Amino acid sequence: MAGDLRGRDTELGRLDSVIESARGGTTSSVVFEGEPGIGKSTLLSAAAHRAAGFRCLWARGVESESVLAHAGLLQALGPLRATLGEIPGAQADALSVALGWQQPAAPADRFLVGGAVLSLLAAEAARAPVLLLVDDLQWVDRESASALTFAARRLRDDPVCFVWAGRSGQIPPELVADPPTVLLSSLSAADARVVFRGRIAERVADRLVDDTGGNPLAMLEISQRLTEAQRIGAAPLPAPATVVGDGLLSLYGEQLGALSAPARRAVLLTALNRSGSSAAVGAALAHEGLDVAAALDEAHDAAVLIHRDAEMDFRHPLLRTAAVGRASSGEQRSAHLSLAAVLATDSVAATWHRADATVGPDPALALDLVRAAGFTRDRQGYAAASIAMERATRLVKDQVRIADWLATAATDAFAAGDTGRTRTLASRVLDAPSDDGAHGRALFTLGLLEEYTGSVPASVELLASAVERLGGEHRTEALAELALARFRLNDVAGVAACATAIATTADRHDPRQRMLADFTRGFAAVFAGDPGTGSALLREAVEQIATPPLRDDPRSLVHLALAGGFLGDPGPLMSLGNHLLTQARARGGLGVLVPALTLAAAGRAWLGDHAGAFADAGEAVELGDQLGYAADVAVALEMVAWQSAARGQHEEARVALGRAKELTDRAGTTAHAAHSAITAAFCALSRSDPATAATILEDRLSIDGGVGAMGEPLGVAPDLVEAYLALGRHHAAAALADGFGAATPTEAAAWRRALAARCRGLTAPDQHAADLAFETALAAHAEAPDPFETARTQLLYGARLRRAGHRVRARVQLNAALDALTTMDLSAWVRRAADELAATGASPRSRRPRTEESLTAQETRVALHAASGLTTKDIAAALFLSPKTVEHHLSSVFRKRGVRSRAELAASFRAPATPAG
Repeated sequence: MAGDLRGRDTELGRLDSVIESARGGTTSSVVFEGEPGIGKSTLLSAAAHRAAGFRCLWARGVESESVLAHAGLLQALGPLRATLGEIPGAQADALSVALGWQQPAAPADRFLVGGAVLSLLAAEAARAPVLLLVDDLQWVDRESASALTFAARRLRDDPVCFVWAGRSGQIPPELVADPPTVLLSSLSAADARVVFRGRIAERVADRLVDDTGGNPLAMLEISQRLTEAQRIGAAPLPAPATVVGDGLLSLYGEQLGALSAPARRAVLLTALNRSGSSAAVGAALAHEGLDVAAALDEAHDAAVLIHRDAEMDFRHPLLRTAAVGRASSGEQRSAHLSLAAVLATDSVAATWHRADATVGPDPALALDLVRAAGFTRDRQGYAAASIAMERATRLVKDQVRIADWLATAATDAFAAGDTGRTRTLASRVLDAPSDDGAHGRALFTLGLLEEYTGSVPASVELLASAVERLGGEHRTEALAELALARFRLNDVAGVAACATAIATTADRHDPRQRMLADFTRGFAAVFAGDPGTGSALLREAVEQIATPPLRDDPRSLVHLALAGGFLGDPGPLMSLGNHLLTQARARGGLGVLVPALTLAAAGRAWLGDHAGAFADAGEAVELGDQLGYAADVAVALEMVAWQSAARGQHEEARVALGRAKELTDRAGTTAHAAHSAITAAFCALSRSDPATAATILEDRLSIDGGVGAMGEPLGVAPDLVEAYLALGRHHAAAALADGFGAATPTEAAAWRRALAARCRGLTAPDQHAADLAFETALAAHAEAPDPFETARTQLLYGARLRRAGHRVRARVQLNAALDALTTMDLSAWVRRAADELAATGASPRSRRPRTEESLTAQETRVALHAASGLTTKDIAAALFLSPKTVEHHLSSVFRKRGVRSRAELAASFRAPATPAG
């Protein structure tokens, strides 16, 4: 079979391609989809047959085990347990907990399990190529499927091949979003004639194709039941029937019906068994007083059950379906009870068997399911916990308790990344009578879902409704989140209302609630134009984040990063931020990492660490794409665009801006996203297109008066003044500069005062006034260093001096700008500064050489980690990559940078100094 498949030349060619790709050291994947019986399992067996020299690992989805967290991973990775010691400790612990190999200790995010799968497969692949075969993906438990697809997406330079198979229309689309998908077609009449040559007449084969729609399994099963006369066409064939689906199950039902009662019982117990071990089936048969060996041997001799990996399994998954379908509900319930009786009473599998055997209310069993959900949740099994909580609701009549448990199930579904299930469960809570607590929790979960993956305006409505229904710490959390959502929409009054409410809600004896209250009140004050009050509160919040237990709580990352932005000086916070980032990576906290890395990128750019900003933004985009995030990924993409444009990679910038626009449209923030317009304008200026920059920013003036990314009045002015001057619109530039200066009070943050003074210098009527304004700008820059904007001011000052004929003075400013821009590796602006310097008649001093080929964002972050002294293994763990992928990127970095050692690399990436935290 595996060596001589008919009608599958295209599919076998695809298999050979991905197998040979993996054999050559590149990770590859392919997904086969099709109806039952179309040949998916046969193709997976063919892959195992063709992958000579590969370590083959199987995960077979079983419908009865789909509610057991990590059951599929246990199948696939059980053979690799001895390799566990070769992967990072935190990942090994998380995977061991998930698979039940050790007890849970510190909490870990579900993505740490995905990282462990990646590392374990990479470690095994260092010995021999790995082929991971996943059959019936639609029935693989959600945790296992998510972890395996996470690994498949992030492995790249390792000899690992993933082959997936599942039923059409039943596989969650996010699980097969990336690999090429092959839809299996029916067998043709010509191929059928070859398959059956010598066994049935050609016209009989043609008739079978017509009757079955070319379904290979259906044709094989029917052909085995034909009489000799029917095989040669001398007798009529059975009445035409659709044998795919119900018809094929009917054929299997006949085969099962021919078994003795004990054998049928053995088959039913095997079909319903949730334990993952056929030993439970034997124990259940013995518990019922049946002859175990005789029952199992009969089922095996009838080709219903087969031996697979030292366990009894079905020859084909449809036989399992048929076995359950032909059993009465009473027979099924008694089978579940028998299985529950032979399993540990407190095991999750036993609890589920008792639940499946129960009709009507059973409050005690419901509580057992709730406890099973907690057990599963502790092992990062959020999807399975959600299913258990929902099942528990069907065993009680108390509507308040039902709503409470459904709200918890929705929260678990959100943690599992199952957006559709989250919405369904939360909607059931809202549609049912309950107390305000359950309604509020459901609304809060939906609000978070919308804020990060959907519509921000919708999230504001949901979070506001949640606030009205919640109390205590839940209300504090909801108010803090609502303030951030309103900030995304530039809603000053709405943020202020949250600050007022949280001041009276938060329990100041609780460290997190106190921090959230101070942070929310602080940023609301700064946002409303009161930096004095706001800065004091924000500093208090930062002090609290720096103190245990918040110091080790990755959730504080977002608040810390935003505080740095509102305070106008993220430098002192970098050390604490790096500590929290390390904590988030160690726990696999991707949900926290996406917004945190996005904000960290902005902070690094502010401090002049543009390599770090490029790296952080690129990582936020990659991880956010996998999570389905929208608003935060859009901001990260804008930073990628900014960095690309500043490096002269204008096509890359255009693509990133286009993707960011799609996401802000989805998030409903496009009209409010001043940062989007300012970034797009900067990209236009970087490619010497002032007309586009002016058009973009003039649109913002008409929308909201041209506020800046942090809500500051006329924040678009610095770029728009520069664009106007390049277009010769001097009067418009001068008027805008005057307006910006009037909107910038003397007590404003230093960076705002610096930009206002720069605008005055650019539009000053004479050189003396320009000198005064530019010197004022540089003095303000010195108060809160932003190396890029400082260099930009020096560049613009030098250009004005040159045009005024002050060439010697111009060279001082232009040389300083050129040095700084070269250090930041922003090649487009380096060229601009060099051209201005050349126009003064001077030759630019020799700077460190740069190759023309720029690093990608991922290469940049690998290089930065290597430059900091991390080993390849440590870098792989931090970035959720394999060591081989890290080595691949480092090779590229060494080539592009022209370095030969990590010491040279560290020197080439020596970032501008940042204050210690």
